Amino acid sequence: MTTRSPLSTRVLLICAAIAVGTGILSAVAGYLTIPVVAGAPIFYGFVLSMHLLPGIVAQEMLRTPWVALITHLLAALVALAMSPQWFLSYVAAIAVMGGVQEGWAATGRYRKWSTGWMVLGGAVLGLILGLTAGLGIGIKNFGLPLAIASIGIYVLGAAAWTYVSVLIGRSMRKAGLARTADPS
Repeated sequence: MTTRSPLSTRVLLICAAIAVGTGILSAVAGYLTIPVVAGAPIFYGFVLSMHLLPGIVAQEMLRTPWVALITHLLAALVALAMSPQWFLSYVAAIAVMGGVQEGWAATGRYRKWSTGWMVLGGAVLGLILGLTAGLGIGIKNFGLPLAIASIGIYVLGAAAWTYVSVLIGRSMRKAGLARTADPS
């Protein structure tokens, strides 16, 4: 008896379709990075959090392991076609965002998919991003009140984009776009 892989061709094609749309948004976020960091770096967390979309949409639609990482990888390839100057940023998004999203789903044993659970995971990821990417944009030079506000924006931005992603993924699943053929 052969066992079916959760990563069927159908699942991979759904990940690819999600990646095209969210990869375009990732490229837009890439182009917004320079003006936001130059003009209002405290709000960079909201822009950076746009990169959460691929993994969360895929997880909400498919509710299976590995789809966040796969979709982030494919979305990065799409975004790279439009903004290759952000190659390292997109690779980091695959590793950090996709990795944390997979890890968060794994802590719930790939069975916890409530909106609250997903948004909490987004907030945790936002905190990680605020403490890591924030250092990259010079958060240590902001002064304590602005540094705390900046990290708060990372957390709130990640939670907000996660919520939007859950709504998108849920709508697509309810529309029947994630249906899989049952061979039995």
